[in-house]
Amino acid sequence: MMLSRRILLYLSAAGASCALQRNGQLSEVQYLPSEEEGWEAFNALLMAHPDVPVAIAVDSVDELYRSEILPRAWNHDRTEMTNRRLRQVVHQSPYRAALRQGRERNTPTRGDRYLIMGLTNPEQVRPWLDIMHLRGTPLAGIWLLPALSANLVRRFQLEDPCLLLVSEQTGGLRLTYLEGGELRFSRLAPVDGSQHENPLEGYAEEIERTRQALVGQRLITRDEKIKVVLLDPLNTLNELYGFLPEAAGFQCISINRSRLLEALKLPHALLAESADALYLSLLSHAPASANLMTAEQRAGSRIFWLRRGLIFVAVAWLTLSMASTLLLLGDSWRLDRQSDALETQAKTDRARESDLLARDGGAVQLERRLAAVEAWNAVRQSDQQPAALLNAAQDAAGSVGGILLTRLDWHNTHNNEETSLTIDGNLPGFTGDYRAAHANIAALAKLLGEKLPRHRVAVAAWPLNTKSGEEQEGIIGTGQIAARFQLQVRAIP
Repeated sequence: MMLSRRILLYLSAAGASCALQRNGQLSEVQYLPSEEEGWEAFNALLMAHPDVPVAIAVDSVDELYRSEILPRAWNHDRTEMTNRRLRQVVHQSPYRAALRQGRERNTPTRGDRYLIMGLTNPEQVRPWLDIMHLRGTPLAGIWLLPALSANLVRRFQLEDPCLLLVSEQTGGLRLTYLEGGELRFSRLAPVDGSQHENPLEGYAEEIERTRQALVGQRLITRDEKIKVVLLDPLNTLNELYGFLPEAAGFQCISINRSRLLEALKLPHALLAESADALYLSLLSHAPASANLMTAEQRAGSRIFWLRRGLIFVAVAWLTLSMASTLLLLGDSWRLDRQSDALETQAKTDRARESDLLARDGGAVQLERRLAAVEAWNAVRQSDQQPAALLNAAQDAAGSVGGILLTRLDWHNTHNNEETSLTIDGNLPGFTGDYRAAHANIAALAKLLGEKLPRHRVAVAAWPLNTKSGEEQEGIIGTGQIAARFQLQVRAIP
């Protein structure tokens, strides 16, 4: 689907020309004869390019231009106002438009200026529209040829107050008057070359006749100077300025073939085939407000573009979905390749492992060695020595002083769940002061607890036991009492 394709059709009394536009570029420019032969060629063109919109430019003597100043309005009110005025002025034809040309500040109401234009002979376009209706071809718009001149004037930066654009058409001499780049009046003058020895003399007479018509319509004053711009795509109007009357004070310039090709970016071959290629290229930039289509034709065009827009969105969504699916398939293929590569690497590693195990006695021998290492680690964790406990007890007793350790008994279970140290001791210099003896033993227990933070230190027996049923020991006959004690050191689970 090509949204940028259009068929451009140029109609005149002498025949028609058409071209195919793709992405803003013209191609396949061809001349269509008038009457049935041209209609058959146009029908064949529509059959070759179905559903391609057609834009039509009409160059005819049956045209109307009228300048109006209307009150300022917006949106729906403006549409109703201009439609009502169009029906009053151009009542004999449905093909009419109101070209808004800016605000008019020289009137008390300060309204907007409009150029009312219409095609007074709808029969000129009816056969072509009938063929389009038969083929179901959408209509992009209908424009009078002078409505395209404003864009051409802007291309060449011609913004003179009074400008007369003169061009040689297949139906005669087109004379278009513009003020400050805005269209004001145009006429197509049939020229009979047999009346003059040089056809350019007849062109000069029509230019002067047009100036007098502008004076009669009060568009210019009698003494006002007009710049005449000659559009000369075939380089045939070079000597026309010499036939213009000097008394009229015309300022004449010519835009020849090379300048037109450069400004409009047209291929040389197209303009050589048909001078109508110049106007067909301007048709792609026609102003929307000068479109002569009827309300029914506009509604049909909106439906066509809405349908095409929905199709475009659907195609875009389908394309996006397909692209996403292809990306997912690509990711799946890539992951499969990675999985295959990892599986191949794993097989290689297993093969190397088998070779290494074969050199060292095989897998059974390796498992036996691993079991031996695990057994050694288990034994090493349960193989605890009492040296650290004993050294801590000796150091603590030496630090407190006056304490004699008489017995150290270390116990350790097989699974290392309970490790204990029983310390028996005596106070050799005990004189019967139990309070001092208890303080020294408590100091020993506290210091030993600090040296062994992973063990719990408790006094199992004091020199003076307050429990009933216990016997006190001493040496009879010497007057001395033994101050024996016992500490219990247990590992914290």
